[in-house]
Amino acid sequence: MSETEVAKVQLREHLATLLVPRLAEGFWSVHDSAKQLCERNKQHDEILRTFQNMVTKIPDWSDNTLAEEVERVLKVSKCAYMDDLLMGVFLAYMKSFAALQYRGASSQVRVEFERPNVTKFIHELYKHSARKLWQVAYLFKTSGVPSEQQAKNRQEIEQVIYKTIDDVVRSFLPWEVIAKSYFSEPPAEDKPAPPPASKSVIFEDLPDEEESEEEENRPRSLSFIEKPEEEDDDKLSFTDLDEKMKPDEVKEVQIPEVDLMAELETKAEGDGLVLNL
Repeated sequence: MSETEVAKVQLREHLATLLVPRLAEGFWSVHDSAKQLCERNKQHDEILRTFQNMVTKIPDWSDNTLAEEVERVLKVSKCAYMDDLLMGVFLAYMKSFAALQYRGASSQVRVEFERPNVTKFIHELYKHSARKLWQVAYLFKTSGVPSEQQAKNRQEIEQVIYKTIDDVVRSFLPWEVIAKSYFSEPPAEDKPAPPPASKSVIFEDLPDEEESEEEENRPRSLSFIEKPEEEDDDKLSFTDLDEKMKPDEVKEVQIPEVDLMAELETKAEGDGLVLNL
């Protein structure tokens, strides 16, 4: 589990610890009101149905009723930082989604998000829980139910409320913005066309002064460059040399070997070696 996921779980658990028991108390208070109403009207068999009718009116609570309930929740939970805690929960959820598959190039992603206040969040949590508890209203039955079973029913009621926290948080998340910011493919960038490949090797020319000095110090070697035709007297052949020289005057002609790699290294140490492949 990643650090982001751990932070998300811890923040959500802390929020649930503060809110779930308080909301369960609120639903039991609604049940008590339904029970008192039925007892006054001598309709003891209509307690659960009356409770269900009252639960369906939770989305339409007046501002005064909602303000009183939120004040009670915050007072009993003794949490003066509920607003900051909610902010941390929403941030942890969004970062958790971003850690799944972020395809962008920037290290920072800006997400426009209108965070709900504490009153709106608690009211939404009440509405989601009311829809679930309406279906399992029998869990609130106490008449003729053993105390052990009543304790189990109370735990199950809190579990129903606890499971709605994820749904409520997700209902406020800006899914469209998250999808576009985190999961969309970044725009393709036009890459410059590579230069045409060349099979030749180009050597940079040395400066004139260095080149003249090198020519003076370089041992002379045979050149195989064809020259334009001249008069026959100016031509030189190896046969003529052999015929004109006397046996005792024949000298061995030494052709110094030219080390091409050493020459390349010398030029590379100078102005540089440019290779275009």
